[in-house]
Amino acid sequence: MALRDWQNALGQLVEARASGRELQPVLESLDGLELEDSERAWLRKVAGTPGFELTCYVPRWWRYTRVSRSARLTLAALRETREAVLQSYLRATPCTTLFFISEGLSFLEYVIATTALPHVKAVAEFERAVWVLKREAPSAPIPLQLPSSEEVLARNPVAALVTFAAAPEAVLGALVTGQPLPQEPAEPHPVLIAPGLPRMWRPASAQEAQAFDACAPTATVGALTALPGVSPEVLSSLLAAGALVQRQA
Repeated sequence: MALRDWQNALGQLVEARASGRELQPVLESLDGLELEDSERAWLRKVAGTPGFELTCYVPRWWRYTRVSRSARLTLAALRETREAVLQSYLRATPCTTLFFISEGLSFLEYVIATTALPHVKAVAEFERAVWVLKREAPSAPIPLQLPSSEEVLARNPVAALVTFAAAPEAVLGALVTGQPLPQEPAEPHPVLIAPGLPRMWRPASAQEAQAFDACAPTATVGALTALPGVSPEVLSSLLAAGALVQRQA
């Protein structure tokens, strides 16, 4: 017996079943491994046993639990498609972590990349930004005054701007209370997530959103204040929120 091949084959069988994928590709690969015929026969037989099914159920249940606790708003926004999206995520995304937040962030990235449902992408982006801020935000000094026009500003790596298609308070309130999500009007509703905000987020003005977007990756104070409607007060507000930070030119 090539112990490594045997262990790899058994691990691949468990991972495939736990993720909801077909076992046949793994079983077909057994012929290319350094195994005896009896060992291949055992691996093909074990896939239908109760013990194997229980072994596969445990990691699948654990992944469900991690996502359920780390992506509650997004799962609520998915409504009746929640189970189908979770199943699709497990099939498409190998398990690479045992940590709740890391699994939740992986699920949120998957939803952001694949969803076309109203409000869901914005909610997933919002939830991801809040988790990133909670996990990674360092304490940084807030500038007391706006830097000179030659100074360079950049986005804080842990800050984010998420655009909702309806008032964010209405969307998030509906998710928390289980009410229907609001209709999507034409005008955007930008939301700022940043370390200097008391509750980590607040609605942003169109001018704040414009200035934040323009710092990609950096921009001088003079260039930003030259944008229509972007006043020094707008930049001061973003700096005070920790959404923008000073960089050396």
